Amino acid sequence: MRCRSRRLCFASGARSPQPGAPYTYVTTKNFLSLFGLDTLRQLPDLEALEDTGLLSKQKLLAGDIPAGLVGGAGDAEEGPEDNVVEDQMS
Repeated sequence: MRCRSRRLCFASGARSPQPGAPYTYVTTKNFLSLFGLDTLRQLPDLEALEDTGLLSKQKLLAGDIPAGLVGGAGDAEEGPEDNVVEDQMS
């Protein structure tokens, strides 16, 4: 299961006009569809991912990022902006 392009699953989000404001990214409807989700609230939290062995907070903090999560080919393709999902996570 993969997005053909990162642009089909993720899009640029809002950014404050203030200096030093971080870039944000949002998921698209394609992302939700790919994983069979109706809302981002259905995603597991970090604790659940750690409990199943799918994620290690210590490795992420140490910069040990899996190869599939770093940038690569296919990032330049544009996706439709109306496909953006901005679900509030708390």
